Order: sequence, then structure tokens, then C-alpha cells
Amino acid sequence: MASMLDHHSEAPDASQRRERAAIAAQACMSDMQKQKIQVVSAGVSMSSANTGNLFLRMAPADDRQLTEDDRKDKTMVHILDTLARLENKFDNMSITRESSTSDMDSPAFGTSLGGFSSARSFTKGTSSETSRFDTGADKSLDYKTETQPRYQHLTVPHKIMLWPSIYIHLINSGISAASDLQHILQEGTPWVIKRELSKHPDPLRSDVGLPCFPVTLVGGNQHRSPNVAFPTLTPQQIQEFSDAYFNTFNVLYPLLNREAFMNNIVARLMREGYGDGDIESVLALLVFALGQVAIEGVFDRPIGVANGQPSGFRGGSIDSPPGLGLFNEARRRLGFVATQCSLQNVQMMLLQATYYESTARHLDFWRSTVAASMACQVLIRCQNIDWASTEGDLIKRAYWTCILTEDLYHFDLDLPQTGIHTLEDEVPLPYFPETQHNQQHGINSPPLGKAPAEIERNNHRYHFLAMIALRRLIARIHGVVHECERTTTHAEPLWQNHRPSTSSGGQASSGADVADDYGGPPVAVIREMVRQLDSWRALLPRPLQWNDNNKFDFPAADPTSRRPNEPLFTVDQGPIPIGHKYNLDVVTAQLRTRFYYARFMMYRPFVYKALHFPELMTPDDCNCCALAIKSACMWPLAMSPPKNKKRLVPHLFAWTQNFMGILLILSMASANECLRRIIDEGGVVGRQEIEITIQLMLEWVQDAKQVDGIAEWSWTILEPLFAGRSSATPN
Repeated sequence: MASMLDHHSEAPDASQRRERAAIAAQACMSDMQKQKIQVVSAGVSMSSANTGNLFLRMAPADDRQLTEDDRKDKTMVHILDTLARLENKFDNMSITRESSTSDMDSPAFGTSLGGFSSARSFTKGTSSETSRFDTGADKSLDYKTETQPRYQHLTVPHKIMLWPSIYIHLINSGISAASDLQHILQEGTPWVIKRELSKHPDPLRSDVGLPCFPVTLVGGNQHRSPNVAFPTLTPQQIQEFSDAYFNTFNVLYPLLNREAFMNNIVARLMREGYGDGDIESVLALLVFALGQVAIEGVFDRPIGVANGQPSGFRGGSIDSPPGLGLFNEARRRLGFVATQCSLQNVQMMLLQATYYESTARHLDFWRSTVAASMACQVLIRCQNIDWASTEGDLIKRAYWTCILTEDLYHFDLDLPQTGIHTLEDEVPLPYFPETQHNQQHGINSPPLGKAPAEIERNNHRYHFLAMIALRRLIARIHGVVHECERTTTHAEPLWQNHRPSTSSGGQASSGADVADDYGGPPVAVIREMVRQLDSWRALLPRPLQWNDNNKFDFPAADPTSRRPNEPLFTVDQGPIPIGHKYNLDVVTAQLRTRFYYARFMMYRPFVYKALHFPELMTPDDCNCCALAIKSACMWPLAMSPPKNKKRLVPHLFAWTQNFMGILLILSMASANECLRRIIDEGGVVGRQEIEITIQLMLEWVQDAKQVDGIAEWSWTILEPLFAGRSSATPN
């Protein structure tokens, strides 16, 4: 670690190898950490019958093949107990379907939540809340007989909407859109995706383009239509758009080599023109279109104003986003080369996906990413690749970009995976050889004693590698921690676990019985995941490091100079647009926000426990619950400057989904007695943080609803729920 902190005093190549090694070590340790989680998980399964089968399935085959003497005493007991629970559940389901109308009208939540009135430490004074639960239960059961008996999958962000306490709170709030929750219960996450389909029923308009004239080439291909040139696309614009792309979007996902693009592709196209069957023509036009987005998305006029706040979507309009003319010229030629399985085809599809996401067309983004992932799989499986070559390194970058993107839309929208993640152990991490070559030959190297501008420019590779390592941790959190939610609730809708069930003896189970069935969060697993997440941050290279006390500050990109006195992220930046060099604000915000997202997802099960089983909360549980709320507050990506340049923020759909869930939880911070006491008495998170976070996320969703179908529906829930807050300005 000491060598990492003092790397600026060593030779550049040696220090950079150490920086890369720190991140690479985290990624390479994934298998060892995964096995450790499985061992810890197995221990949790022995203490909780509800989670036993899950971790037995997750354990490696060798671990399951233990001797009978080692396992039979306890394991058989748990297996029989689990089978008994499943039998009771199937019996209860059939009884529920065959019961009379009068039985169905009994309160679904009254019995179990009524049991909370005898809680020890956090349920004092909840009798009024219990009466409200009974009222909400009567409303919620009006459609109970119409729901499908089979559980429909919900992604982790969408599950929060059907948490019993939040569901009842929405019903009791009198929000008309809360009736849509029954459709979410019936259809799962696909119902939410339908909102996006209805928002964008038509493709982007095609009547925008560039004037052109044919270019005659000596010895040209007679089987192709003649190349064309665009007189309005000047060399100055080409240079400006290219620089803007490589300083913004390519910093986030370094798909292209800047020097090779300018010296080989652009130089040839300026001589020969743009052809229909020429994939490099498509690549260049997509880069130029994204470059125009990068410029106008920061400095142009906002597309609208809501409650006195200018939109964070700048440039063009909702129907005509920036760069549409260039993008349409690329689309007109893309069909000729769309079915190839080359590196350039993968890059082309990913660039197209990036443009679609900058316009908040999430399903177009998904379709383009799927095409890139499928082509990338064929490329890797069917070609002999020299991973140490420049082309091999570009393939690695394209592959990991596909992985990072696919994880997000799968976890948050439940859109299907392509299977590209199965190659994860075969594809090395990128090495960025062109950067090493430039530094070895003194290209763009800063003079001695001057600020290392080139180091600042090339820090993007550290961000990219760090995101890959963090992605693996987040995937485990979804696969391990939140899989336990399904297990502890018997793979049914979460509110159904609070329905009074009939035992084999014919007696209705009490709230205490439901509490006994609740296995609780997998504490040992969460503790191990927290340790790994903290280790990830501690091992980051110095230019990327931060702590919770300075998460709004500029990164220490240059260890020889002082950081600016003002913070990088603020609640409101004022009316003047801010464009940081090399997209510093968006890149830094993405990395730090994903870290706090991961921490929030790890501790989130304790929020569920506090809302539904307050009598079981221990002091440690209360602290973890407070940490979950703390981790969800003041995300840098929701602050200025990133919130004012949303076209440059990657994966807009992921943030909108999670902001919705977080806002629902924060609404319970005042409505739920247990959460109130945890916040007010714990001293971990303050009310001011919560209020500012509510305001920031409400502004985000209100702005995004102009172009985002899911955000538009979410606003019908959030606006009445937080009536009077959406127009307030935080101090």
C-alpha cells in the first residue's frame, strides 16, 4: 500500500504497473472470494431453515459431497423442515383459492402486523399505525382473487414497491396510481417495461440528415454505390467532434484508440469519402454524432424548464436530439455491415447503443447492446486472438464494456442476458498498450517539474478497471444477498408473507409465527461482502481514492498539486454550465455512486426487517439499517454538475429505477415508527441529508419523465407522495 501511495516518486511505467496491479488483483481474487462467500453462506444455512436450500445449491459440488456422518444430523432436519413448510404453503395456496368471499375479505395484514404492537423496543406508540394498516389491507384485497398464483419475477429495485409496509403506505395515501401495483404483482417487471415501450412507439425521426455529393474514386469498387462527401461537415467540426467524443464518452468506456482513429480512419475518409459498405464510415459518423452530443449536452440550451429548474437534458429537443443528422447518416449505412462479427462491428453497435441511451431510448439501447454482445461472443469463440496485441486489447475493452452494460439492464430491468458473461474467465483485463507506447517514446509526456496532464488524461483506464472489479462485487450482492429475499419469503410476493396462513391444525398463524418464519438477513454473508467492498476502495490507485468525509471533493489526480478548495459536487451549481476536462465529474460520480449503490444494496435487507419485523431488531440491525439509509443519501451522480448533463451520464435507466425505490424507502423514514427512531436516535444519518436527497432525486425523476416512460409512471406515484416538496429548493 505504501508503494501505491508514493507512486508519483517512482518511474512512470513502474508506478502505473502498480496502479493496474491493485485493481487487477481485486478482479483476479473473485474466485477465491466467491468460494469464501459460499463457505460463509453455508454457515448461515445451518442457522436458518429458510435459507438452507439456497446456499446448498450455491456450494460447489465438492462441498456437497461430504460424508454422511458429517452432515446427516443437522441437514436432514433442515431438509424435512423445509419440505414441511413447502407442503403447508401449497396447502395454504389451495385453501386460499377455494375459500369463500367472506374469508377473502379478512384483513391480510391485520393479524401479522397487529402482532407488532407488542414489540419490545421500537414499536411503542404504533397502535395508530396498526389501525391504518387494517384500513389499507381492506383496500388491497379487493383484487386478491384476480392475481396469478404463480410468482412473477421482480428486479431488486422494483421489489420495494411491493414491500408490505410501503404497499400499504401507498394505498393509505390515496394515490390513484397505486392501483397499478396489482398489475406489477400480476406481470412482474415486464409491466414496468411496457411503460417505456408506450413512451417511444416510433423510431427516431429519419427526416434529418446531411447534404452530400458523390465522390469519384479512381479504381473504386464497381459493386458499391459511389462514396459521398458532406460539405457541411468541415475539417474543423470533425476535429472538434472527435476531441469531444474522446474526452467524454471514450473516457467512460475506452472502445477506440484515439491516434489510430484520427490517423487511419478519419484521414482516409477525408480523402475518399463515406461509403455504404464501409464500416469505418459508420464508426466515424457515430463518433461525430456522440461528439456533438458531448458538446451540446453540456453547453446548449435545456429542452425545458420545470418548477423554475432547467432540464438536465440539453441540446436539441425531445424529438430531435443533438447529432441526429450525423446519427441518421450512420444508420443509413449501418444495415450493410450490421451482420458482421468483427471488432469494428462490436464497436459500432456499442456506439449506437451509447447514442440511444443519451436520448433515453432504453430499449433501443438494449437491442444495440445485445447485438454487440452476440457479435463479441462469436469473435472471441471463433478466432485466435493475440491478447497482447493492440487489436486484442481493443477486443478486451469491447468485451468488458458489454459485460458492464448487460449486468445493469439485467439486474434493473430483468432484460435477458446474452450469455457473454460465461466468457468472463477467458478474457483478460485490458492493458492499454498505446498509453504505454506513448510514455515510453515520450509522446505527449509532460516536462519534468510540470503538472502531469497526460497522467490526468490517461486516468480513465484506472476508472475502467475499477468499474470491472466493482461490477463483480455488485453481481455477487445481487446473486447472494438478494437471492435470500426470495428464500426467506418462499419465492412469493413479499406482501404475501404477511397473509394469515392456516396451519395443518386448522388454526390461523399469529404474527409471532410469521416472525418465526422470517429468517432475517444473511448477516455473515453481508459482513463478508462489506469487507470485500471496503477492500476494493482501499486498494484503488491514488488518483481514484476517496473516503466518506470527502466524497464530494475533487480526486487527487495530481499528487504534486493541491486540490481545489471548492467541492466537485454540489447541490446546485448555478446557471452557468460546467464542462470539466476529460469528463472528470461524470467519471468520478459514476465510480463513487456505484460504490454507495453497492453498500446500500448490501444493507437494504435490514431496512426490510425494520419495516416489517421491528420486534426482532437488535442494536446491530439498527446500525446496519441506518447505514443503508446513509448509503442511499447524497449520491454524487444526482448532484451538480452531472445532473445538469444527463445526456453524458451512462445508463440513465439504472439510476431512475433505483431513485424510485430509494424515495419510497425515504418516505417511510417519517411514516414508520421504527425507522424514525433509528434515524433520530442512532446518529448515523441526519434528517438534513435525507431531505436534500429526497429533493435531488425528485428533481431527477421529474426531469427524466420528459423522455423516460418508466420515470413518467414513477412520477405519478412520487408527486402526490411528496406533495409540496418537488418545487422546494434545498438549503
